[in-house]
Amino acid sequence: MDTSGRRTVWDTTEVADDFVLWDDTVGWLWGYPFVFEQLRLAQPDVRVLVDVGCGPGKVARRAAEDHGLQVHAVDISPRMLALAAARHGQPRITFHQAFGWDLSFLDHASADAVMSCFVLVCIARREQAEAMAAEAHRVLRPGGRFAVLNAHPSHVGVTFDSFQIGRPGGTYRAGDQIPVRLRRTDGAWVDIVDTYWPAESYHEMLSHAGFARVWQTVPLPADVRRRHGAGATAPERWATERTTPPFLLVVGER
Repeated sequence: MDTSGRRTVWDTTEVADDFVLWDDTVGWLWGYPFVFEQLRLAQPDVRVLVDVGCGPGKVARRAAEDHGLQVHAVDISPRMLALAAARHGQPRITFHQAFGWDLSFLDHASADAVMSCFVLVCIARREQAEAMAAEAHRVLRPGGRFAVLNAHPSHVGVTFDSFQIGRPGGTYRAGDQIPVRLRRTDGAWVDIVDTYWPAESYHEMLSHAGFARVWQTVPLPADVRRRHGAGATAPERWATERTTPPFLLVVGER
């Protein structure tokens, strides 16, 4: 993977093949279940979900299987979509390649929920990120929700179980390049370069896109135990996560 300091180009085969090896256990405990909860995927009136930046497709598949949803899984990378279809494809999921995050293949107000996990940090320019949020708003029905999950931008330099954003002591402004480390399932760490957006940037992006209500939530150890049981935050693995929440979840309601 490119470690030259340039922002990582996510539609390449090399990046896709590396990313599918990320050990995402922390995401399944501290992140995705709370995305599903905020999107109210268990409610009977939520039937169509759009996963913008679906990557290898694991989260889309879980949403489809656990909640019986029709899922539109969208990514800019042909290789990522091919991996997703091969590994996690199923009849309820339709895969789409997006160009510039244009969702014109979806009708206005055709979705009940949209999610985007670890994607806005891959977008270099503010206007591109706002365009993606505007497309999420367009395809949602009134009352539908858009959930954005990312590493918590206030915790620069903190080493979590399988990732670290920024260097210890580093200071970053909105739109800056930021080095990121990801731990693979084989224990090796790989380096990528993303874009730093503080929490207020996410709020502004969703507000500018037209969402009537925008709020944030930070999953805490008590929330993880509520969903996964008392042993889910065992200190032998989750020492950092027990004191420093790894993720920020920002939600907009149309």
